[in-house]
Amino acid sequence: MQGNEVYWAAQILGGIAMLMGWWASAQQQDSRLLTGNLAAACATALHLALLGSPLGMATQMLSALRFGLARRGPSVRLALIFALGAALQGLLLAQHWSEWCAVAAAMLSSLLLFTVQGERLRWGLLICSGLNLIFALSLGSLSGMLYHTVAIGLLSRQLILELKRHFPAYTVQ
Repeated sequence: MQGNEVYWAAQILGGIAMLMGWWASAQQQDSRLLTGNLAAACATALHLALLGSPLGMATQMLSALRFGLARRGPSVRLALIFALGAALQGLLLAQHWSEWCAVAAAMLSSLLLFTVQGERLRWGLLICSGLNLIFALSLGSLSGMLYHTVAIGLLSRQLILELKRHFPAYTVQ
């Protein structure tokens, strides 16, 4: 494939990953959230490789493994191993400050996926999406920009509904 064809193939693959990620972000059950993100991370790894980001590809491959293992349940040991793995990837591959945003998101999500559930998990994933949005902007990933913007909206909606459920007297009708 020529350069322009690779770029558009990457964007199409990113679009597919984006749809999988949106589906995952909209799920109420943690198991579906993790499974959807596992599939999306696999597709995103290839998308970022085609866009020329070895670090992006590596962090997404680590994310796929992390999402798969997180479905088994809590593990502080795995949280620390994956967070250190993400930091090591950053030390070896990061070449731009925005790549450190992706590394920070990978480290944070590693800690979150193995230690918290429900509302706390979604608050943390909201922060991770913000960090990954910065990386997507600098890389020029159209699907990444759109994905993280919508994921932020979907996660925010779920969290607002949870806040309304916890504090019904303080909600605007």
